[in-house]
Amino acid sequence: MQFLHSDMSKLHFTENFFLLSLTTRNIPNFCNKQSVSEEIMMLKKLYIQITMTLICGLVSLNLHASQSKAGEPTQGGTVVYLSSKIPSLNPLHSAYEVGLVTSQIFASLVRMDENNEIAPYLAESWEVSNAGKTYTFNLAKNAKFHDGQPVTSEDLAFSFDIVKKHHRFGKQMFGPIDSYEYPDVNTLVVHLSKPHGPLLLAATTPRQLPVMPKHIYGSADDFMKQDAHKNPVGSGPFVISDRKTDEYVSIARNESHFVSGLPYLDKIIYQNVQDKTAKRIGLRKNQFHLARTDSVMRFSDIKEFSKVEHLELTPYKGIAGGAIVLEFNNRREPLNNKAVRQAIAFAVNRSQISNVLHGGYTVPSRSPLPATNVFFNPKLQGYAFDLDKANTLLDEAGYPKKSDGMRFELNLIYIAQPFMPDFNTLPAEFLAASLKKVGIKVKLEPLQGFAGWAERSSAWDFDMSINWPGDKTDPAIGVSRLYVCDNIKNQAYTNTSGYCDKEVDKIFEMAAVEPDIEKRRELYFKVQDILLEEMPMLWLFDTPSLFFNHKELFFPAYGTAEAWDVMYWKTKQN
Repeated sequence: MQFLHSDMSKLHFTENFFLLSLTTRNIPNFCNKQSVSEEIMMLKKLYIQITMTLICGLVSLNLHASQSKAGEPTQGGTVVYLSSKIPSLNPLHSAYEVGLVTSQIFASLVRMDENNEIAPYLAESWEVSNAGKTYTFNLAKNAKFHDGQPVTSEDLAFSFDIVKKHHRFGKQMFGPIDSYEYPDVNTLVVHLSKPHGPLLLAATTPRQLPVMPKHIYGSADDFMKQDAHKNPVGSGPFVISDRKTDEYVSIARNESHFVSGLPYLDKIIYQNVQDKTAKRIGLRKNQFHLARTDSVMRFSDIKEFSKVEHLELTPYKGIAGGAIVLEFNNRREPLNNKAVRQAIAFAVNRSQISNVLHGGYTVPSRSPLPATNVFFNPKLQGYAFDLDKANTLLDEAGYPKKSDGMRFELNLIYIAQPFMPDFNTLPAEFLAASLKKVGIKVKLEPLQGFAGWAERSSAWDFDMSINWPGDKTDPAIGVSRLYVCDNIKNQAYTNTSGYCDKEVDKIFEMAAVEPDIEKRRELYFKVQDILLEEMPMLWLFDTPSLFFNHKELFFPAYGTAEAWDVMYWKTKQN
């Protein structure tokens, strides 16, 4: 198979890599009654909401390689990524930096292309039948794991089962999978107990569905602790080359990658640097070619570093984003009163957080879904800044101001510096000052590290909490878990707010099993309206993924996973 990428131009797939071949086997048939052309229009309409920078251009439907205007990408070279500590190479490990590496080691079933549409990868084609309860995947016949063994239908079924059991969102992603059929070594028929709309979106990233060799990872009882994670074997574009505990992980080109010609790079080195000063100096001196900005600097520093001659700022425009939220403990008085929660929403000038504290690099949230989510309702306006409205609501709720001008006191927990101060400390201080203006005294309780915050959050020991719940491509996978009643658990990143509404539960349940995209959209629009009214938490601002990359490095900033197999130097490196 040949997969060519032109410099800032087009993607071309040969006839063996059916990108968007006009057959029902290649288009995710969410609604079987519709024609192929209608399905294509549905998908385009679905993803047109995604605001993205078209770095790579448009996907070519020409299944034969063509000449690019800017010449062919440069083969070879090494990229040094400024990383944090990589504690594991287990593909199901939740740490962000782990996912950066394992996304290159393992291949996913399908992937998101540069237009944020589902495209073939390990599955070169698929069919959806039986009213959305049967998926038939046809695997690339030349796909092999790094040890030379072929990728088979049994490996795919094994991977589904492992993710269901061990991934923290496994049941949300693939829970309805009931049984399998194996027509041949390259074909897997997946039978579901009920339709499951998020299945294909969940399978677009190795973070959520790394396809693993059963002959290696199926040999131990405890998947999460087995020795195979020390030297992972996948079918992705890179293989583990070298690693030194707490210092670096090096990956090298998989010369037998099933997508011919990829990856372009010889090597990627994930260099662990903890010292902030060393990070900044190294980035200035071109010791690192790629870095996520929030791991290096504050928003206030981005403009300064944007002046560095060899650097450019690139926003990552994938469909999975996230937001920073002010989570309310809906179990406690007075936050069990909807009017109080609404008053807090009116009292916070979220535009000022984004424009002043963050220099315009974040966007005020308007919905329970980040604006990057495919089901986000762009017509929602959220809560305007209105102190008079906030005071009126608090008065009517029965919380008048006392002689000292205060109505009541709330605590606010958050992870203290140096962890993401722009997303935690600064907003916390701003919130305290904002709520004081309407008579709410806020006691700030900074906590050291994730563990301290998670302990308080999981014990429901807070009034308000700054949380970063994230988004997992589909509301049924990520967002819904924050609001449904059966996910109220003593565990961080569950429904720790304690919010429970049977109507909301019902809508989320209906949307998860609805195969028709437009009907799913209507349901998610409805649930956004309800949650905005109920205000179980205040959605503060959507979190950007901003990278500094060397200007001579083509950095693909799209999709749901780090598609670094198409990353390359524009000129040959020494």
